[in-house]
Amino acid sequence: MSKFKIIQISQQNDVAILTLQERRIYMNKSEQLREELTHFLHRGDKKIVVDLSKVNVMNSAGLGALIALQNEVDKRKGQLIIAGLQPLMQEIFDRMRLEQLFKIEKDVPAALRALQA
Repeated sequence: MSKFKIIQISQQNDVAILTLQERRIYMNKSEQLREELTHFLHRGDKKIVVDLSKVNVMNSAGLGALIALQNEVDKRKGQLIIAGLQPLMQEIFDRMRLEQLFKIEKDVPAALRALQA
């Protein structure tokens, strides 16, 4: 999957795990993230974990790309979980009340358990 630079995709059973590889997602990286997520959606996965454990900060355009992903997953009647928020990202999610939109788990193993429940 060399076409992806920001996200690394792995699979565990029926769950796609998207690990964002950049520490800072802003400016041109936000647009690239949106493009990569749009391309990823063509796979048709219904259970997705987005691992943000490597991400320290993300601008509103990057968050918008995640929201667009959540909206598409909802349309497919799928499940998406955000995992591994670093302290600043947790603060951003809290201030923007994104826990109302996203299901959030502390790490990928917890997210995988939640999807199997």
